Amino acid sequence: MQKDAPIVNKNTDKAESFAVSISPKQPIEIASNTTKEIMQDMERLPLDIGEIAAISDDARAVLTEAGVLVRDISEEAYVEFNLAAMQQLEVGDTFDLTIPQTTEMHRAEVTQVDVFPNGDKSVFAKVTGSDNRFHNSVMTVGSDAIYGQFTVPSGNYVFESHGKHGWIAAKRDLYKNHVEHTPQERAPAEGAKDLFSPPINTQTTSKK
Repeated sequence: MQKDAPIVNKNTDKAESFAVSISPKQPIEIASNTTKEIMQDMERLPLDIGEIAAISDDARAVLTEAGVLVRDISEEAYVEFNLAAMQQLEVGDTFDLTIPQTTEMHRAEVTQVDVFPNGDKSVFAKVTGSDNRFHNSVMTVGSDAIYGQFTVPSGNYVFESHGKHGWIAAKRDLYKNHVEHTPQERAPAEGAKDLFSPPINTQTTSKK
């Protein structure tokens, strides 16, 4: 029996031949994965957001004009926080904080994040000190404010902001001009968050 001859396409500059297949048509699988879908499926990698605060010449004036500058702080340093980056912090991320009063820079790694119903986050981190010991940091990051504390070998520092402008002060210096209040006056108002109380109705993410 005579075999089928190859069919030649004469309309092209270069001849192309192909064999006619008589086998049953096989189902063709079309890959549906797109770059967008692949990116969505990828696990978020830890980020290093670098320094979260820098000395600011404008912060004091901004806080004073807004009427939110605490009256009884002492030896404070005025800074501008990287609020946008801090709002994105997740477990495993790292950041740096330089203590202006001592010029010490410390690196912290986020170990737990609690998310409040209103979107605020309580971010817990461990800090490696110059003594090679671990210290703690906790802060609450909102849409327009930050407050918290940062413990390092030289002491415990507290910080607060209105928007991105804020201050950092040693906790021991807060009491030099501190006005003492009664426990009732110091108690948080109903519905207010207490930074150092266990979070209620929050979504917690912690490092395993």
